[in-house]
Amino acid sequence: MPTASIAVVGAGPGGVAAARRLRGHARVVLVEREGEAWYLPGTVPTLLGEAPAERWRARLSPAGVEVVPGEAAEVSGGSVRLGGGAVVRADAVIAAPGLALDAAAVPEAANVFAFWSPSGAARATRAVRSLREGVVAVVVAALPYRCPPAPYGVAMQLAGLYRSLGRGVHVVLTTPEEEPLQALGEEVSRFLRRSCASEGVELVTAFRPELASLASGSLRSRDGASVGFDLALVVPPHRRSPLLAGLPGEGPLVEVSSRFETAEEGLYVVGDAAGTGLPRAADAAAAAGTTAAEDALRRLGLLEEAAAHLPAPECYVGHGGGRYSRISLRYPEGLPPRGGARVAIEGPSASLAAGFEEAFHSWRALR
Repeated sequence: MPTASIAVVGAGPGGVAAARRLRGHARVVLVEREGEAWYLPGTVPTLLGEAPAERWRARLSPAGVEVVPGEAAEVSGGSVRLGGGAVVRADAVIAAPGLALDAAAVPEAANVFAFWSPSGAARATRAVRSLREGVVAVVVAALPYRCPPAPYGVAMQLAGLYRSLGRGVHVVLTTPEEEPLQALGEEVSRFLRRSCASEGVELVTAFRPELASLASGSLRSRDGASVGFDLALVVPPHRRSPLLAGLPGEGPLVEVSSRFETAEEGLYVVGDAAGTGLPRAADAAAAAGTTAAEDALRRLGLLEEAAAHLPAPECYVGHGGGRYSRISLRYPEGLPPRGGARVAIEGPSASLAAGFEEAFHSWRALR
């Protein structure tokens, strides 16, 4: 029987990967609200009315892992305190809470939706499907945000949807970035600009929105530009999880070592909340979770060597008409800042649509 205990908080890709690597070496306790997880890429098909939000939810029952349904209120290198006051003691803690969506920053209005989750997208589906003419604005409120290519896919698939229905709807995408996904290089930026243009999406870059103006029906930027709309779909600002308040870092991100340990010994942070040069993507989170798990086991004398696992993110971007492109990143020279990503772009094509479904079924199998 394992003698050490390691707690994992959060059942996203990073948390589940950590739990899977730990089992068999230590007692693994996985803390997750309601004991279930959501597949976040399901946000887009839910928004478009292609699938119900419930399709993207899974109960947690990984073999060899003790699941504790509940919301973590406080973490340290040796314990997790739950909202009800119970405490889970551990020899190390791996926190993967993700980034918190600040939906309250988006004004409430009948034609304005903060939608960056399957449940949030479900609230907007009727408005998306019922619009006959006018302008849909897809608004990226601030950086960073999870799944960076997704707003481009949302905008292009919306344009394709309205085109297929014969409706006079124009789609505008605004982003604070100077160039689309500029952190991934010029090749990706050019590809996304070209793709948006070919799909009929108006791309407005360097647009830093004043979200309060959404209530007026015309979105203003901080430099005075404006975008009128009939329906606004907003990627809300992402904030640091309250669980990680007080840890060193910049903005919503927590400073971590190359093995994802924080300034507090024994406390690791993986996934979207970790301050690395990696994209906020599922594969990057999973690689981080595995790396942190092995380092925790090594520190506890349960593993001789711990490796730094290199991620291989593959991001599927919808283009409308059932076509997808795939942006693949590889890190042959190591993780940033030591090494940069090598980028490969495929598509768009209908054959790549199967990759999206395969990724979903692989996610379900992990739970």
